[in-house]
Amino acid sequence: MKQLYLFILFSSWSIIGFAQISITEISYNPPEGGTDSLEYIELYNTTTSAINLTGYQFSKGITHAFTEGTIDAKSYMVLAINKQAMKNVFGVDVLQWTGGALQNGGEEITLVDASGNKVASVTYMDVAPWPTIAEGTDGNGRSIELCNPDADPNDGNNWKVSETNIGITINGFEVYGTPGKANSIPDCGSNADVVVMVSSNVFTPADITIEVGQSVEWQNTGGNHNVNGTQTTFPSNPASFSSGSASTDLWKYRYTFDVPGLYNYQCDPHASLGMKGTVTVNMPVIIDLYPKYDIITVSSVNGVGVPDSLGVLCKLEGYVYGGNLRPGGLQFFLLDDNNNGIGVFDSSFDFGYTVTEGDKVEVKGMVVQFNGYTQIDVAEITLISQGNTLVNPKVIQNFEENDESSLVMLQNLSFTDPSQWTGSGSGFNVTMTDGTHDFTIRIDNDVDLYSMSIPTGAKFNVTGLLSQYDNSEPYDSGYQLMPRYAADIEEVSGTSDGENNLVHVFPNPVQDHLFVTFPLNTTEAKIISTIGETSIINFNDSSIDVSQLLEGLYILEVKTETSLSRVKFIKIK
Repeated sequence: MKQLYLFILFSSWSIIGFAQISITEISYNPPEGGTDSLEYIELYNTTTSAINLTGYQFSKGITHAFTEGTIDAKSYMVLAINKQAMKNVFGVDVLQWTGGALQNGGEEITLVDASGNKVASVTYMDVAPWPTIAEGTDGNGRSIELCNPDADPNDGNNWKVSETNIGITINGFEVYGTPGKANSIPDCGSNADVVVMVSSNVFTPADITIEVGQSVEWQNTGGNHNVNGTQTTFPSNPASFSSGSASTDLWKYRYTFDVPGLYNYQCDPHASLGMKGTVTVNMPVIIDLYPKYDIITVSSVNGVGVPDSLGVLCKLEGYVYGGNLRPGGLQFFLLDDNNNGIGVFDSSFDFGYTVTEGDKVEVKGMVVQFNGYTQIDVAEITLISQGNTLVNPKVIQNFEENDESSLVMLQNLSFTDPSQWTGSGSGFNVTMTDGTHDFTIRIDNDVDLYSMSIPTGAKFNVTGLLSQYDNSEPYDSGYQLMPRYAADIEEVSGTSDGENNLVHVFPNPVQDHLFVTFPLNTTEAKIISTIGETSIINFNDSSIDVSQLLEGLYILEVKTETSLSRVKFIKIK
């Protein structure tokens, strides 16, 4: 058994040992809000000669082709997404890669030579056995480092979080890393979970308790000893382990325990002298890194507008409102049944999810703040259901922190300066007023309103999701109402009084289900086609199935005890 173990170890080392370049450090999710600027990859030349990188390129992970450059013998090269940010924070000169970004949930990074041969490759992850967010990586400030340049980079056990604090704090997290320098973590050889010293006819400690998947290393410091935990000697052991025959060499023997239970072992030559021990292997305690909370719990703020749950890892369930405001990444609003909301964000990864209004999703991540706005940085997203009924907008008269990320409506607004409707940039702001208060309306370039002309009319009811952009404490200003689509800016009909202005439909145009906000005193509601055909509908439902209607223009007519209102909508395929 001992000879087989040594053979496997030697064979593995031989295969890995041919690598000339090793990926030795990765920063894939630095603790920054918004766009990450401190992502980097460290390369190390394991040979005694310089390596010319001309023609080399990354085939996976990032985009970068080397037109020149060398890595000196036993030296490092660092590539980063933003060379100036690396200079500012770490004080190191690096190469800036051409394109792409590292995915927070893990991905393959591969470097190939001019002939397309794989030179260095690693598929990192953010779950065990790789270092996790609980250990300080994945947004909590620490890079991950390879324990030895010759170690297998695709074995997560060979990676640990950096132990070098550079003395800079970002978003409340201290930054750790050694880009361009020797790694700070122990070499792989000292990474056993428990070390037992073998000497003077005793195991120290003799009786230990570990968890499934952990390893124990016995180190002989003198004497003729061995470790015998075979089922031949101890039939009740869940599995066998043994260092082989007793030896006076200064040997080391490591065994990883994958089966729970009580293990007995002994040193054969000195068992009669009491040289025995036990290993108790328990199932690991499962700690939910993302405990479930309600949206309203994690979105509360303190007296200066900072989230009470800043930095908290959590799992939230809610409904998707609006579309994706960050194509290529994620940015949308997540609301619960009571219209409490929070922003959802990832700068460069969509986690395989297509943002669709009405979806119910589960989002795991960390509560952060960006310019006064509370959001959750995504670690994982799961679709639960689709086509759910949305809440009716809350009618408000002022922007308040309690309504952040909620669906709200402002009534009887007019544009103060139509020239502000520019249809340019990443989005534009227009000011609207109710005659007493002015409100900032944000038209994002990912909504249909962006490419449309300014709505015509004198007065409008405006529905949207309340965001915030305030870059200093106290975070009590900079609120912006963000309409989701053209139907959210609705001209107020001249036949409607203030109460009837609550009649509102979305989405518009519509395919299958039309969501309607009816006044409380509605007595009749019907849909009228352009040729006068009429369908009576149930005004007690907030969702109307229009899937069977032909394409075209329709009018929703709503009667109350005192008035009549009509709202136009368009049916599409």
